[in-house]
Amino acid sequence: MDIRMYILYLCFFIIPVCAISQQASKNIVQLERKISISKNDSNKISLYLGLIDSLASKNSPGKAFIVAQKALVLSTQLNYTHGLVFSLCRMGSIKEVTNKDYSKAIEYYKKAIKIAEKRGTYDDLNLAYGCILNMYYYIGDYPSAMVIAQKGLAAAERKNDKENRAHYYNQFGFIYLSQEKHAEALKYYSQYLILANQIGNKSLIADAYICMADAYLFEKDYNIALHYLFKALHNYKALDKLTIPYKDKYFKGDRMAYTLFKISNAYKLRGNYKLALQYALNGFNYRDARYSPAYNPYDLASYYVNIGEVYMDLKDYSNAMHFLNKGLLLSKSIKHRQDILDAYSGLSKTFALQKRFDSAYRYQGLFATLKDSIINEKASRAVEQIRNSFESDKKDKEIALLNQQQKLKEAESEKKTLILNIVIGFFTLLAVISYLIIYIGNNHKKQRQAIEKQLAVQTERQRISGDMHDDIGTGLSTMLLYVNMLKSKLDGKLEYPDIERVSSLGNELVAQMKEIVWSLNPGNDSLESLLVFIRQYFARLFEPLPYATNIIFPVSIPDIALKGAIRRNIYLCIKEAINNVIKHARADWVELEIRISKDTLIVKVKDNGAGFPDNPDIKFFSNGLKNMQNRMSQVNGKFHFFNEDGAVISIELQLHEVPKGVVV
Repeated sequence: MDIRMYILYLCFFIIPVCAISQQASKNIVQLERKISISKNDSNKISLYLGLIDSLASKNSPGKAFIVAQKALVLSTQLNYTHGLVFSLCRMGSIKEVTNKDYSKAIEYYKKAIKIAEKRGTYDDLNLAYGCILNMYYYIGDYPSAMVIAQKGLAAAERKNDKENRAHYYNQFGFIYLSQEKHAEALKYYSQYLILANQIGNKSLIADAYICMADAYLFEKDYNIALHYLFKALHNYKALDKLTIPYKDKYFKGDRMAYTLFKISNAYKLRGNYKLALQYALNGFNYRDARYSPAYNPYDLASYYVNIGEVYMDLKDYSNAMHFLNKGLLLSKSIKHRQDILDAYSGLSKTFALQKRFDSAYRYQGLFATLKDSIINEKASRAVEQIRNSFESDKKDKEIALLNQQQKLKEAESEKKTLILNIVIGFFTLLAVISYLIIYIGNNHKKQRQAIEKQLAVQTERQRISGDMHDDIGTGLSTMLLYVNMLKSKLDGKLEYPDIERVSSLGNELVAQMKEIVWSLNPGNDSLESLLVFIRQYFARLFEPLPYATNIIFPVSIPDIALKGAIRRNIYLCIKEAINNVIKHARADWVELEIRISKDTLIVKVKDNGAGFPDNPDIKFFSNGLKNMQNRMSQVNGKFHFFNEDGAVISIELQLHEVPKGVVV
């Protein structure tokens, strides 16, 4: 589920408010009438908070924000801590969810935290911590989230509150797993499970099992992950058999479906697609009319996409297309970009497997464009957060400085020497701050120039790629059309070797042009694009030839961007190896193996032919093999060739040297 939905649930549904039992429109009128005749006390603040939720449910965020401001003013007049914290959290949630003003939302949450910490209100403190944690998770600010989680854990330990201790251990695990620190995540998830067992809460225990499974899925230890997922499913089934009055207060009916889809995903990653489909369909068809009559659209969209991908792996392309398209339509209707991204990826792969490469390329282009948009938005949010943080710190320093000057004026007659020292210190501090401002400004300017330069390079690459495709590609295709027409007219009348050579050369030029266009197009600047292109080339080349073939391809490919020069060198190296099999190997079987082992990409081309000579001379090595070695040296990769029941050519590239999500 999207983080925004958690924020909505937390800020508008989980937070206790006045009872809202009638329809929203009638409830608003009743609340406004009660507010108009109420005294200025804490009960009126509760009515304000209830009205905020009713207005939010009627999609009136502007009016809800005005009411929240009124509640804040009255809470300030009454010095009512509970009202202050709740009002600020609601104002923050409106800015966050409706206005997408994340910096302002964080500012309100911080004010709520400051009040709760100063006055020691434990429940209010946990509310404010929860709001800002979800905000930090959404923008990916895990260091700040860690600070808040540590504060929350310390408060829970002081209160000896086991449930909240378990909650914050869960937060630590999530933060570390989000940063790909598996060992630390597993440590805190284990603590979460221990506390859940001590409390005896079956729903918390089940949730802890799912967290443990997530940690092991990250390490691709699917058997242990499935062990924990089935334990979670067992707990939820036990809760499901209870009558509603005795049902665990933390249990939600949709957790059964969520767990079933988790199991499906684990089986899919393990390569057991039949079981993956079975559990996915079980999860999709799960209904509980008593307390989970329907899925929320965010979960449902991801379920559609998941089932579509499983059908794709089972080569049932008709059902795959059906579910992927349903997932895409629903994702677009709720504007859930991650599910849209997953649907684009699944449709691209499904079309490619059906050799419908035009459609595959179109969806791959949509995928790349949306992915770039998400990356750019995250970068913009990070820059905005840094700027706002700097401005906030500057304001705080200015206020502190004014207060300090006022105190110095009051004690001027008695502390002249102290005033002099403070003035000197002030100017020193001002000089340091000025230096830091200039330094940070220059760094921001350099970063902006670097980004603009990179965007200009990508734009030029896109233009060159488009021009080659539209102009040169069209010209070559037209030339081949006329050559083939001429061949047809001369067929059977006389020999035409020159025309055959022109036709063959034209076909080669068209293929080479497509490779160059592919390498220049910045939309293909990713590890996944490179590996898919190599697999497609291998499959197309050997499809009409009398070779037995095998392809070993990774289930998942990390999100790593590669610039065109790196992609082209690796591709041409593998292309040379594959073509050498046809030219020299005298083989009838060939295999393409692509593996990603931790931080290393390994690509092997194997055959069962004559192999390499035992002692290849300089002339033998100076041709294709030497070219391949030179290409891998240019990208800081490794190149090996050896005999093993035939010839084996292997290349290696260290992926940890390439920053994730950044074209280098």
